[in-house]
Formats: sequence, C-alpha cells, structure tokens
Amino acid sequence: MAADAGGTSFTLAQLIAAAQRDNKELQAARYAVDIGRARLVDAGLMPNPRIELSGLSDFAFRNEGAYTATVGLSQEFPIAGRILRQKDVARVDVALAQAEVEDAERRLAGEVAGDVYQLLLLDRQMQARDRLMAADQRLLRTAQARFKAAEVSELDVNTASIDLQRLAQERALLESQHAALLAKLNPLVGRPAEASLVLDEPPPPLMASDSPGALQAKALAARPDLRIAVLEADRAGAEKKLAEAKRWEDWSVGVGLQQDRQFVDGAPSQPIDRSLGVNLSIPLPLWNRNQGAIAAAQASADQAKARIEALKLAITGEVVAAQRELAGLLQILTHNERELLPVAERNVALAQKGYGQGLVSLLEVVQAQHQAAELETASLETLDRYAQALARLRTATSDYPLLSAPAQATATDTKEP
Repeated sequence: MAADAGGTSFTLAQLIAAAQRDNKELQAARYAVDIGRARLVDAGLMPNPRIELSGLSDFAFRNEGAYTATVGLSQEFPIAGRILRQKDVARVDVALAQAEVEDAERRLAGEVAGDVYQLLLLDRQMQARDRLMAADQRLLRTAQARFKAAEVSELDVNTASIDLQRLAQERALLESQHAALLAKLNPLVGRPAEASLVLDEPPPPLMASDSPGALQAKALAARPDLRIAVLEADRAGAEKKLAEAKRWEDWSVGVGLQQDRQFVDGAPSQPIDRSLGVNLSIPLPLWNRNQGAIAAAQASADQAKARIEALKLAITGEVVAAQRELAGLLQILTHNERELLPVAERNVALAQKGYGQGLVSLLEVVQAQHQAAELETASLETLDRYAQALARLRTATSDYPLLSAPAQATATDTKEP
C-alpha cells in the first residue's frame, strides 16, 4: 500500500526500501564499490615509459669542444603476468565491496523489521490499556453510583480510581517507549528523528515456518556474509598468484641515441659521431623470490577456508535457533488466543455485571480485570518475542522484500570499466 499524501504512512516493505535508498551509513558504504572500480582501472595499466637524458662536456676545463649527449627511452615490461594478477585481485575487491553493501542492506532490513514489529506491538499494548481504562471508568461510575446509594463504602470508589490511574501510568510509559523507538527508526530510513510515522502494516501472521532443512539451504544460498567469506578465499588465491608473479620483477628495455665529439691534440676538428643503442635489464630472483608474500597469501587462503566452514555452522545455528523459538512461541500464542484469553474476558464481563447487581465485591472485579490484563500483556509480550524471532529468521535467510534489488544488478559487474 502506498504512503498517504502526507508521506507518513508506510508498510514494512516501503520502510525497508526507504532504508536501502536513504540510510546515510549505507550510502557511505556504497562508495567503497566506486573506490574498488577506480582501483581496478589502475591495476590494469602498464608502467609509464621513461625518458632518459644525459650529457658530458669539457667546457669547465679546457673547453676544447669535446662532449657527449644521450637521449633514451625505456619501458618496463612485466614478464610473469603481474598486471593480469593485479587485475584479478582488484576484480575480487570490487565484488567484495558489493557483497559488503548487500550484507549491510540485509542487516539494516532486519533492524528495521524488528523495530516495526515492536512498534506494532506497542500500539496493541496501548490499545489494550485503552480498553481496560474504558472498563475501569465504567466500573468507577458504577462504584460512585452505588456509594451515593449507600450500597458500598468509599473504599470501592478509591480502589476503582487507583486502578484507573495505574492503567493511565502504564499507558504513558508505553507511549514514551513508542516515541523513543520511533526516534530510533526514523534515522534508519533516512527521515528526521522527530518526523511522524504511521505504520500501515498488520502484525506478523501466526503460521508455521518452512522445514529447518529448507531454511538452512535458503540461508546458505542467499547470505551475503557467506559470499564475502568465499570472496576472501578467492582474493587470497589471487594474492598468492600475484606474489608468485612478482618473483620475476619487470624487465626494462631501453633504446637511446648518443651523439659525441672527441678532441685529439694536433689533429683537425673531429666529426660528430652518432650511435643508436639498446639495453635490456633483467633482475635475477636469486635471494628474494617473494617467499614470505607467497607463504602469507597461502596462510590467508587457509584462514579464509576455515572461516567459511565456521560461518556455515553459525548461519545454520541462527536459522535453527530462530525456527525453534518461533515454533515454541507459536504454540503458546495459539493456546492463549483459543483458550485462555476468551475465558479471561468472560470472567471480567461476569464480574462487572455481578458487581453492578451487587452479587460480587469490587475486589473480585479488580482481581478479574488484573488477571485478564496480565494475561493479555503476557500474550502481547510473547507475540513481540515471536515477531522479533521472525525478524531474526528472515534476516538469517535474507528473506525481505526488495532486498538488494538495485545492487544485485551490478553485484557481478566486476569487469574492467
């Protein structure tokens, strides 16, 4: 459902989309992708050629006209595929930056969903307090009428009044929590903390989740942080190949033009001599064969593989824990809604009716109302825990609407610009 004309009513999907678009920290994180692509450009370039100039002259001594002048051009050439290996590392860096953005989007979506569900449950708790306060007001009016008729003592009136004020204080506390949580949610979606926001989202449905095996498979296939771990292993492999390529340093090839004139005592003026020269410089890997860098890259690859296995276990643990918590909470909520809450509401109605007819005491009415209120509060708190567990499960499986929709189009775009 679209936001209203004032732009203050949102569904969960709209808030997640707004967070992905307008969250300031996420916007800053996306620049890492641009940085990686810029570095990829440099990684694919050859070293710059060099112009070499030199000259010799005897003008400061006998000044007989002898001189030598040389102009040359040299170029370094990688002979072991160093540039290609550098480009491989830079491509993985771009993919890593994109995966990190997607993982930040996943975690942000989970945080937004958790806050939205908590706001919804706070709204329901305030509505429950409103209903109890309305019932207490009716009870207070009944007590006041019976007190005027000398049917009850002032104690009944005071008891009903105190209970009404207690409910008002509880509602004020819930309203304060609601305002604080709203001030936290608004910046997450790129809105001012004090902006008004109306949630156009139903409470999370009470339904059984998929099987643990299916959820685990979904999480392992979709989790960006697992993809990050795999890319880190790929990067370590690319770093090792680059270190191996650097065992052979770049060869330097130069070409130069030399012009000179010699002076010979007693001989006529000598002609100018010109010569063309070529030189080749080959570094020899005798002592430094980049052994340390190669060993470090191999250790990094082994470390990354170990992290992949550890992360797989952690992800499956997240999924199983959230799924089991959901299943247990679902049973409690279903039992409350079908059996306990209807009985508690009926007890309150019977007690209030009996008090109006003078059949029960006010204390019994208050006790029935307290019992119903505590049961409803406990049920709503259980529903809040259910909603938070659902948010964690969806975060664990990357199961949110519009998640990474713009980003996924370029997630594999790691070719040269």
